[in-house]
Amino acid sequence: MRHRKRLRKLSMKTSHRKAMLRNTVRNLLRHQRITLTLARAKETRRLAERVLSMAKTDSVYSRRRIYSILPDRDMIAKLFKEIAPLFKERKSGYTRIIPLNFRRGDGASMAILELTEKKIVEKFPKKKKKETAKTPARKGLETGREERPEGEQPKPLKEGKKKEEPRAKIIPRTKPTLEEEKRSEKAKSEDKRMQDKKGFLKNLRGFFRRKTDM
Repeated sequence: MRHRKRLRKLSMKTSHRKAMLRNTVRNLLRHQRITLTLARAKETRRLAERVLSMAKTDSVYSRRRIYSILPDRDMIAKLFKEIAPLFKERKSGYTRIIPLNFRRGDGASMAILELTEKKIVEKFPKKKKKETAKTPARKGLETGREERPEGEQPKPLKEGKKKEEPRAKIIPRTKPTLEEEKRSEKAKSEDKRMQDKKGFLKNLRGFFRRKTDM
């Protein structure tokens, strides 16, 4: 029989359960609002309220006690500077549990655990617009012409240097070698053979056409 045993084991070993509770309390203090199962929310609420009640008195003893529970120096500094001053006028009830629907899949009852006093944090702070110094308007901008004092002549336009067009390089002719002459002769002879074949085929076609006409 489990009379007078309020501790929920949460199907975990002691070391695993303590580590889980420390992490959930750290996340609660960091984000001020977390979603988890109802059983875990009730267990973390006990530890979170104990930490917040100790943080209300800023002393070396309370800092060491909290450090034994949450070994995170940055989080402890934030707890004493930002979060604990919000609960000075409150004696108890530092957290709130809001029940939610059942979780899809295993049907576990879910809940939201949040701090009763929250610090408003702007997610997207507005950027300040930089003031730019206005330049004085020049005379004659409306008409498109600058005003000149009387008797002053306009400055002559600078003539740009003309770019010289690149000249084509003259490549000197060289006499063909013996091998090149042989290649050219072979190519000419092959062209003649092809022309003779084409003429012979044309004559054959004409000959057969005449026979068919007769």
